[in-house]
Amino acid sequence: MSIGTITEEKVREIFKDEFERYYRRSYPTFEVTGGGPTDRHEQSEYCVTTQSAQGIHFYEGGIAKIKANKNLELYSGYDASIGNGEVTGEGGNAFKLECKNGRILITTKASDIELNARNISLVASKNIYLDAETNIRLDAGVNTNILAGNDMNLIGDKELFINGGNAVGIHCETDVIQTTSGRDVNDAPDFYNKFSSFYDPDDESNFDTSAKILRFNDPEGYID
Repeated sequence: MSIGTITEEKVREIFKDEFERYYRRSYPTFEVTGGGPTDRHEQSEYCVTTQSAQGIHFYEGGIAKIKANKNLELYSGYDASIGNGEVTGEGGNAFKLECKNGRILITTKASDIELNARNISLVASKNIYLDAETNIRLDAGVNTNILAGNDMNLIGDKELFINGGNAVGIHCETDVIQTTSGRDVNDAPDFYNKFSSFYDPDDESNFDTSAKILRFNDPEGYID
C-alpha cells in the first residue's frame, strides 16, 4: 500500500494515542499547543506562543517558562489595605517569591541588578557572602554599624586605612590593646613572643610569626 492511499481516518487510527493527547490551535498572531514533543524538555502540557516567539509554556516534569523579547513587568499591591507597615518586616506581602527546594538564581548578563525600597533586609540562617571582582562600596547617610557575635576580621592585602573626621576610638573590654608588625619577630623577638597574645604560647619554638597571624593569612582561608 502506497502512502498516497492512506486516508485521514487510517492515519488517525495508526496514531490514535498521539492524536488523543496532542492539541494545536493556530490564530493570526499566536498558537496554543499541548501534548506534543519538545526539543529541550519533556512533552508539552500547555503552551501559548506568539508569532515573535514570546509566550508561556508548561511542560511535563514540572517545568514552566515565561519569555518576553524586551520587557517583562509584574504589578501588584494596588489595594492599599494590604498595609505598608512602619518598620522593616511589617506590612503585607504584595509580591511573594518562594522556593521550597533548590536555589533561586537571578542573572543579568549585560547590565545591572537594582533593588529600591524604603528598607532592604537580607536575612540568612547561615551565611551572607558579598563577592566582587573589583570593588565593594558601602555608603550611609548617617551611621554604619557592623556587629559580630564572635570575631571580626578586617583584611587589606596591601593597605588598611582607618580615618575619623573628628576622633578614632579603639577599645578592648578585658585586655590591653596590642599592635604587632611583621618586623617584630626580628627586631624584638623576646618582647613579641612573651607579651603578644597573637603568639602561640604552646609552641615556643615558633619565632617566625604568631600562630593566629599565620592562620589569618593562610591562603586556604582562616574564615569558615
